[in-house]
Amino acid sequence: MPKIYEYNPDTDTVRERERTKMKEKDMIAMMMEDNQGDHINADNQPEPYRNELAEAVEILQRINDKVDKLLEQQQKHLEEGHPRDDGK
Repeated sequence: MPKIYEYNPDTDTVRERERTKMKEKDMIAMMMEDNQGDHINADNQPEPYRNELAEAVEILQRINDKVDKLLEQQQKHLEEGHPRDDGK
């Protein structure tokens, strides 16, 4: 069976193992064990996350501003003497 040699630059060690068909979950576990998953995020910077609560507050604030503006327009329209729209 062919052998696989894996070098870990952090510990300056070489790991030797026989090549076998591995399941995906085993490959992920091995990458996590050896800290080899860093190639995905080479800079080791945290991923930017979405602050969903802040986004929801911003959306609600925009909705509130639009409703306020519509109410002001309606009030201005009624003050000018236009009849109230009954929706027909």
